[in-house]
Amino acid sequence: MRIAILGSVSTIIPPQGQAAIERLAYQQALGLADKGHQILFFCLHGSHVVHPNVRMITVGSGEARSGQGNETNYEVLYGISYKLRLEIVNLAQVLANLITLKDQYDVILNNLRGEAVLLPIAQELKKPFFTVLHLPVFPELAELFKTYKTQLISISNAQQKANPDLNYAGTVYNAVDTNKFAFSATHQNYVLYLGSIGKNKNPRDAILAAQQAGVQMFIGGRIKDTKYYESEIKPLVDGTQIQWLGEKHVEEIIKLYQGAKAFLFPTLWEEPFGLVLIEAMSCGTPVIAYPHGAIPEIVTNGKVGFLVNSVAEMAAKIKEIDTIKREDCRKRVEEFFSIEQMINKYEILLRKN
Repeated sequence: MRIAILGSVSTIIPPQGQAAIERLAYQQALGLADKGHQILFFCLHGSHVVHPNVRMITVGSGEARSGQGNETNYEVLYGISYKLRLEIVNLAQVLANLITLKDQYDVILNNLRGEAVLLPIAQELKKPFFTVLHLPVFPELAELFKTYKTQLISISNAQQKANPDLNYAGTVYNAVDTNKFAFSATHQNYVLYLGSIGKNKNPRDAILAAQQAGVQMFIGGRIKDTKYYESEIKPLVDGTQIQWLGEKHVEEIIKLYQGAKAFLFPTLWEEPFGLVLIEAMSCGTPVIAYPHGAIPEIVTNGKVGFLVNSVAEMAAKIKEIDTIKREDCRKRVEEFFSIEQMINKYEILLRKN
């Protein structure tokens, strides 16, 4: 197949930090190229994707400048909506290239969060068009998907429940690089939370459970809600039992996964997937989580971790975590959440057209 993969207009690929969507788009491009497909990969200027079957179509001039240090403060010059407007400019360049290069691809696989703008053009191009639902669907977007009968690829079966009447081509689970997130048969005596710091992710319950269980905990990630962090998380960090890590590079993250006796994930919202869970499990680390959204599709209760409903239950299961075999955690990822599995499923869906 000749596939146009729309990667990112806001972040360089492969990403340097915690940018899950861009990393998955990168895996799509290389994985499908490895299977012999010809890929037009749309990405931000400065991206670096090397494969004989991949041709990069770059847009923009690199990631938005933040105005830190000695740089010009572009948000002062151009307004607080500068980054959004810049992303729209880059998106317009994607549209122009899709039109100009329409004879060089047969199907479009979209990962961009500006999917709404793409739909009318995709219809005019008369090309099979698939959008991967990396983000939740709000009502106005759902109506647009209905209008254009957009073929959607959900990242879990649970994700479809919010809008069951949309046109789902199928479900493709996200994947983890099992070579990079290597297995560790042993662990140290700490539990771990890594991820967004905000009320919906609820890391406070993870801290309270660790305190009740009397076990050391490391917590880190990107602070999405500063007020929540300052009021609910920071007061519980004592620097001894509960230690704050901030954001870490992927190499450090892998070592933390490998050393953890359990990964705690007391999310309160309907998770569309939960990439950190399979990253932890790939390293052999069991998961203790609240069963919201896609979590039960990932975590087999009693086999690779535990599904619980309260801080008290989470604390109790921390004490039982050594009954879970780390080898079973790794095996589940290899069977259901490897890059090979993900690419095979994408290929099947795309071939239907």
